[in-house]
Amino acid sequence: MTTTRKCFSIAALALALTGCATTDGGRRPQVTLSDGKLTQIDFAGVDLRFDLVVKNPTDRYVRLDAYRWELLVAGKKLAKGQSHGSEPVDSSSEIVVQIEVPVKNGDVFNLIHTDRPKTPPAYELRLTALLAGGLMTLPQDFERHGQLPILYRPVVTLQNFHVAKQTDQAATVRFDALLENHNNFSVHLDKIVANLHLAGRPVAQEFQASAKDIPANGRAVAAFDLDLDLAVLGTTVVNALRQPDVNYEFDGATAFDTPWGRKSLNFAQSGRLQIQR
Repeated sequence: MTTTRKCFSIAALALALTGCATTDGGRRPQVTLSDGKLTQIDFAGVDLRFDLVVKNPTDRYVRLDAYRWELLVAGKKLAKGQSHGSEPVDSSSEIVVQIEVPVKNGDVFNLIHTDRPKTPPAYELRLTALLAGGLMTLPQDFERHGQLPILYRPVVTLQNFHVAKQTDQAATVRFDALLENHNNFSVHLDKIVANLHLAGRPVAQEFQASAKDIPANGRAVAAFDLDLDLAVLGTTVVNALRQPDVNYEFDGATAFDTPWGRKSLNFAQSGRLQIQR
């Protein structure tokens, strides 16, 4: 079918459907699509929801025959989907079809080739709905635009490990946790509850640092002072503290507030740690 004939056919269907509906007091079925609503956000991505509403104010037969959609981010196709089965719309009633669109941060970053975009990536949802009435099926096209928010996990990094004092029986160690916030809003971290292992041995369990505010795209430092009972910890820890560097594990938990509610944060890291004296 040529483009001209195709356009004529769609126009004819539109006329026929309109003519059929307007016999009922000038009313006709309506299809609308809402803007995207954020229903879930975490460190992995976001879930968007679009409401497809079909209203049938007439006493005639109407059916949402099908719909299909595709999501573009930064002008490139990221995801697509479609309906499975049709839905009738009773006379003088309406239906609301919730279209769920999950978006993974990793997919977005691969598409735009960076995991630190300066602004939230723009998205476009394109949807075609097929509305049936009698023997006719008429497509209706929609476009909705928005921005994808990205929630970044604050980073907690152990640094500047210093043995301030050490005897055969006890030691005092001091170190910092560097706190980094890659979000474009400030965050308030609750108290940090952490655990420390040196040379494969537990050194301190569930010790705490006070709450900290971290500016948008900024840093802060949480300081820790630990008094260690070496008689209890044993010779492995004693010898580890005397070395210039040692294997370590540092893990813990905290929580912080975001524009989308409170989020919990677990962190864990390991490697070689330089010991200062």
